[in-house]
Amino acid sequence: MPYRTIWEENGIKWEFFGVVTSEEIEQANETFFSDPRSKTAQYQIVHTLETEEVVWRPLDMVEITFNDVAASKSGMQLKLAYIADKERIREKIEKYIAMSKNLNSEWEFKGFNSEKAAREWVLAD
Repeated sequence: MPYRTIWEENGIKWEFFGVVTSEEIEQANETFFSDPRSKTAQYQIVHTLETEEVVWRPLDMVEITFNDVAASKSGMQLKLAYIADKERIREKIEKYIAMSKNLNSEWEFKGFNSEKAAREWVLAD
């Protein structure tokens, strides 16, 4: 499995590495939403500095986006910080973010080059 899930006091961090597929992104998402801690989570940190490639099929991206937007509209407020240093990975994540914003997601999104900067942003009021 090319990711590691780390639950933190106020959120979750995923560390993705290697080649990440649509199925693994969906599995990570399901892990989050099926855990009671997701109800009080304030952030998600998606760490991709060790990711070589993201194979995220467009239809799967749409499905995950719809699920996340529905969660945002049900009152779940999250900051989603992603950490990426490869342009092709940033592009995939930014496509997901653009779709989320077009569907009026109430979550906040921001990209970073370091975990320190991402963590400062998710913890800021």
